[in-house]
Amino acid sequence: MRTVDGQGAYLKVTPAVLGPEAIAAARRELRFYQRLAPLAPVRTPRLLDHLDTEDGVAVLLEAAGEAHEPGAWTARMWADLGRELAGLHSMPLPTEAEWTRPDALCEALADPDLEQINAFWASTLPQLPELLAYRAELGDQMDAIPQVFIHGDCHTDNLVYSRGAGSVVFCDWQAAGIGRPASDLAFLSVRATLAGTTVPQALIDAYVDSRPCERHTLQHALLAEELAVFLLLWPSFAAFNGALGIARVRRRTLELAERWLDV
Repeated sequence: MRTVDGQGAYLKVTPAVLGPEAIAAARRELRFYQRLAPLAPVRTPRLLDHLDTEDGVAVLLEAAGEAHEPGAWTARMWADLGRELAGLHSMPLPTEAEWTRPDALCEALADPDLEQINAFWASTLPQLPELLAYRAELGDQMDAIPQVFIHGDCHTDNLVYSRGAGSVVFCDWQAAGIGRPASDLAFLSVRATLAGTTVPQALIDAYVDSRPCERHTLQHALLAEELAVFLLLWPSFAAFNGALGIARVRRRTLELAERWLDV
């Protein structure tokens, strides 16, 4: 769509009928654009207008770029993203309690839906009993790096590329808040797997070069995070995906499981 002065824009509307969790997420995004976007060391769409009432939340944002499928991302684009995420993860943490975010993965680690997990994984993941027994270790490794401010829903559909600026623009901040740096980095791989793409090492190399941290610790945290997402959260989303995507997830999870148990 376009504004009255011809500027490209897009409108996000979250009606109250979607429930309190959806409204809370929409208001979180609005707070981000109002309070933190001017301070964040990454490019974001400019907030053009907004409405927040008992009937719902609407935000009008500039059209900041174009999304590309994971397979269309070049090594340079992945490296640029690694540096951008390093910058985001290095920004000062907000002190307000409102930036504490829900964490479905931690909830699943503490109280997994074992019936659903076994129904999906038991036939193709022989290591399942051993992996479930290692849930505490997975959580410990995920938490090995101190918490930072994260995007929270970091995948290529939410990362548009601005040709004019030659840089990544981060969109959809409804899940933003304080969390694990591995969460942003690992979820890129989770979503790329569905598209048949492997996130290149260039992403992590650029991240570590821009935000010094112990490479081995980061790599192991990423392994634990991605494996835990597929193992504990993925089964509830499997029905929304086709046979090819599910097959890719099964192959990737088997590979991650073998790596984890070999460490």
